Amino acid sequence: MDAMTRADRARGNVTRPICLINDRPGTVAGDPVRQEVRGLMAVPEPHGGPTADKNRDWHWSEQGAKQVDAMLDQGGWREVAKAHAWYDDTDGDPPEKKTAYKLPHHELIDGKLKVVWRGVTHAMNALAGGRGGVDIPEKEKRAVWRHLARHYKQFDEEPPEAP
Repeated sequence: MDAMTRADRARGNVTRPICLINDRPGTVAGDPVRQEVRGLMAVPEPHGGPTADKNRDWHWSEQGAKQVDAMLDQGGWREVAKAHAWYDDTDGDPPEKKTAYKLPHHELIDGKLKVVWRGVTHAMNALAGGRGGVDIPEKEKRAVWRHLARHYKQFDEEPPEAP
């Protein structure tokens, strides 16, 4: 751990693995393998959390900006990061710019961040290439799929085949 810089700790590289699929056991900063892993962008670890009603509509394209602003008010950029399946952390972790985040699937509902089923399916569809796909590194798509697949299980649904 002595090899970790203050910047590494500030970016969360000590406390938050990028994702279980991306982290290799026994890797630490200063280790060439860990430095290679650190080059990956951020895929939040698969997680649970409260779910919205399964029939809730998903209107992120119209309401996304308001949702992000509400998340920022509620819990800052970490809250925004939790609401997305991928983000570009080259400018910080979490990044403090809205354009760094992709594949939203949570909404702030009654003051709580909740998983929205239709948001999950839209994100998975984009990951599979629907609606023009999503511009994220190819090597990270499996980790994003794993994150979204965890939410499928929350809604007692089977995820589509992994990329």
